[in-house]
Amino acid sequence: MKILLMMYSVILNGLLGFVWIIFVSKLLNLFNAFGKSVWMGIFIGIATLLFLDITTRVFESFDKDKKHPVRIAGYVSFGIVVIVSIVVMKSG
Repeated sequence: MKILLMMYSVILNGLLGFVWIIFVSKLLNLFNAFGKSVWMGIFIGIATLLFLDITTRVFESFDKDKKHPVRIAGYVSFGIVVIVSIVVMKSG
């Protein structure tokens, strides 16, 4: 059962990481067109906090412990998706 929860966590957080990258890139395009860099930073910070809230609400059913292996696997997959996407965007 724990392996299935871990796979679910990895897939869900990977998807959330991908959606976060899409959202942030759209915000960057929008605010770069208007030249409002201060607002861009504020909205990206708010978006990041909202995505963090989504992940904590999803994982309330797993366990309240922040060091639970299922949560850690999910957070790692979110980070890997974000880092790989940023590297691919910079190289492309």
